[in-house]
Amino acid sequence: MSQAAATVSLKLRTFRAAGWTVGGHVASQLLRFGSNLILTRLLFPEVFGLMAIIQAVMMGVAMLSDIGVSQSIIRSNRAHDERFMNTAWTIQIAKGVFVWLVLCLIAAPLASAYDEPLLAWMLPVAGLAAVISGFYSTNGAMASRNIDARRITFISLGGYSLTVVVSVLLAWYEPTPWALVWGNLIGAAAQMLASHVLLPGARNGLAWERESARAIISFGGAVLLSSSLSFFAGEGNKLVAGLLLDMRMLGLLGLASTLNLVIWSAIQLVGSRVLYPAYSEVMRTEPARLSSIVERSRFVQVLPTWGAAMFFAVFGRQVIEFLYDPRYADAGVILQIQALGLMAGVLSMSYTGVLWATGKIGLSTALLAAQGVLQIGGMFVGSQIAGQFGVLVGSALSGVLMYPITAVVYARQKLFHAKVDVPVILASIAAAVGVVLSNDWAGARAW
Repeated sequence: MSQAAATVSLKLRTFRAAGWTVGGHVASQLLRFGSNLILTRLLFPEVFGLMAIIQAVMMGVAMLSDIGVSQSIIRSNRAHDERFMNTAWTIQIAKGVFVWLVLCLIAAPLASAYDEPLLAWMLPVAGLAAVISGFYSTNGAMASRNIDARRITFISLGGYSLTVVVSVLLAWYEPTPWALVWGNLIGAAAQMLASHVLLPGARNGLAWERESARAIISFGGAVLLSSSLSFFAGEGNKLVAGLLLDMRMLGLLGLASTLNLVIWSAIQLVGSRVLYPAYSEVMRTEPARLSSIVERSRFVQVLPTWGAAMFFAVFGRQVIEFLYDPRYADAGVILQIQALGLMAGVLSMSYTGVLWATGKIGLSTALLAAQGVLQIGGMFVGSQIAGQFGVLVGSALSGVLMYPITAVVYARQKLFHAKVDVPVILASIAAAVGVVLSNDWAGARAW
């Protein structure tokens, strides 16, 4: 195949995969949005706060033990070797069991720390999802390697649809947090089974080849550190927020995040499932074209995300008032605060997958560390200055403060794009001033 033909093929596969990924994500978010409208009428805000802690802890343990099995398959030259793939699957299963055991051990201490006795019982049960997901077929990673997202999207969407249906039915029958726990478990089991039935490729079996294990675990060291920092810069902030906010406010924060981060999470998903493999292929075939490709990719990512953030920054209160009952009204202010930070933060997010594709995993890790420090530090400082309102403002400001660091780092990599960044920064400043001056924040400052 000629280089031009290969480029066209890559573009076609990337656009198709991005289309499937975004389409599936939008569909899942619509399902989540619809289920939230129902569940918020069946359950209380405190329930969503409790589930936010459970999900953050589960993701934290998973990411703090992530050795990059899928990433190893995407990068490895032995991805078509049955012994390598089955060893990877065995490691993946072992990791799932390890995550569950850790969750069982920390459940009681966390219940005491958050003064929520239910956590001691719910966390071990919810953690069974990690064991179930460990059996997910490695053919999913092969599909990502080939930039083929169609079947993965169907599996994810189908599993999530089942989760939503089961959760709503159980909450209607008995309105307790257990409805959400069992819904998640059933959805995880459905996705795992579907991965073995619907994804093409060799069937997995337990195996252990020392050379394969060494290669996966060796690469996994860098992944582990990066995943750990990703957690502290992302979901980990919910655990910190849980110590600084009351359970009601934490539930409202989760509700606002569901709306505010719809497009942001789509970008993260496209970055990990589509752009990282695509950028990697560019680096193998046409490295000189990487900057121009990244620039176009960033523009496509930034435009819709900034527009959505702008909408929620201006109309966040009205959106929550229209969608939910008065118990959730304060989520509108949280939605606005988050959106103001996201307008600048989207510029940093649009680089997802670039440094990994260029082999600069250490630099990516350093950026994640800086982001985590800014976010967690911002929440603690904000808490001291303005209580719960300050926690939310401090978290949102971390995205703004992170941008100059990101811009300098990528400029040194010759990947800074002024045509994308400068208009967004100027528009964000103007929008933020307008929103802050045109809204009353007295009620929020009294939280």
